[in-house]
Amino acid sequence: MQLRLDPESGAILFRHPTLRGIPDLVVEGDGYTLEFIGPTLLCLDIQDPSGMARLLAEPVKGKLPIGV
Repeated sequence: MQLRLDPESGAILFRHPTLRGIPDLVVEGDGYTLEFIGPTLLCLDIQDPSGMARLLAEPVKGKLPIGV
């Protein structure tokens, strides 16, 4: 995946280096967008890195020995 950063907004974009075209499936979440062509991830666009961090941390919170 190729990485691009927007220094003004803080957005992070991961894009498949060779695939191009219109995605078959687009999944939008809280601060992120996933785009797929078939079963292959075409793009991960993280508009809100802190929102994505909260999403990823949620399953881990219950396993931590301290409250977060």
